[in-house]
Amino acid sequence: MMRLRLSQLLVFFAAVAIQPSSAGIRPQAPQDPMAYDLGDAPSSIAIVDLNGDHKPEIVVINRHTNSVAVLLNKGNGTFTVKGRHTTGLAPSAIAIGDFNKDGKPDIVVANSLNNSISVFRGIGDGTLAKRVDYSVGLVPSALFVTDFNRDGRTDLLVANRFGSSVSVLLGKGDGTLGSKTDYVTGSLPYSIAASDVNFDGKPDLLVTSCFDHNVSMLAGKGDGTFLSKVRYAKAKRSCAVVIGDIDGDGIPDLVEPHRYGYLVSVQSGRESGAELRNDYLSGKGPRAIKSADFNGDGITDLAVANSGHSAGEAGSVFIFLGRRIGGLEAKGGYVTGNASYSLETGDLNGDGKLDLAVLNSSHDFGGSVSVLLGNGDGTFGARADYATGGYLIWISFGEDSRKQ
Repeated sequence: MMRLRLSQLLVFFAAVAIQPSSAGIRPQAPQDPMAYDLGDAPSSIAIVDLNGDHKPEIVVINRHTNSVAVLLNKGNGTFTVKGRHTTGLAPSAIAIGDFNKDGKPDIVVANSLNNSISVFRGIGDGTLAKRVDYSVGLVPSALFVTDFNRDGRTDLLVANRFGSSVSVLLGKGDGTLGSKTDYVTGSLPYSIAASDVNFDGKPDLLVTSCFDHNVSMLAGKGDGTFLSKVRYAKAKRSCAVVIGDIDGDGIPDLVEPHRYGYLVSVQSGRESGAELRNDYLSGKGPRAIKSADFNGDGITDLAVANSGHSAGEAGSVFIFLGRRIGGLEAKGGYVTGNASYSLETGDLNGDGKLDLAVLNSSHDFGGSVSVLLGNGDGTFGARADYATGGYLIWISFGEDSRKQ
């Protein structure tokens, strides 16, 4: 995933039951997806410029075929398969970073069934070098890339779902990583991020714990090591976390999409923790959220992906526009594919306006990505669907494809 600034929004996922308002959803006719043979059971996708032509490529990892596939962007909305590379067993997450400081994006993949991560060095022409593997904890399932010890070298953080731990691997700056250092988290960590949440100028770790119903903080010492976990916030059945500032006060805020309900809760951040809760109605089963400025007014907005329901309610994306005073304004909703579990934002067509890509992971209807091009005012055009097949769980953009 792309590197996040420390001032961005803090987002957690929880579960409640509340009835929605369906107003604002814009129905769209089903699309005939464009299909690319990327391998069996794609589980994660990234978008990043791998060949330096300012046209982002699509990179997909495939859980059943243990592979990563690269699709080169031809610049006209179509792609061509550049190559396939073998990963470890059952790859589950992907992230982007420059680990050898050559200005060319590298790719790191979490391999859930052999408890390792694989680093693929980017050559700069859309191809990848042979992977280098590193041991991590039990069932790695989430990745975060940043510079934890402030030495100018890219480091890696891994959440180990069944190990109830995170592994920190510090970068050496030559494309290699040091041995892991493990830290205990809550039970079943699903997502990770870094932010200076205790205001000491050093990045801290934030980890969501599914069974503990909370978010843990591991305070950073500034040298790449961390203190033992403490409880940071409540977040029932948390399954994702990102970083940002929703109200423009420079303090990270807490946003909770309630996984099995229709509610998104925003808590204003304070130095003593998250306070002042406001609730907003979203679609059925909000599962992912992103912060960006969709209407170009310099204020942070939110996009929420709602999974829908197996009984027939389609997935959707809801847009909330930020206001300097008065919280969020519900701008509208858009129908996506079935089981919309994640989303990302980026300028996909080079027009300077942020677009949306939503990952749909329905077993019954096959996996797909719904792309909605932004109009620059907080609204979006009709979606285009791209079939991938199998089961999808995550989508992320590389740093070069995002404009804020």
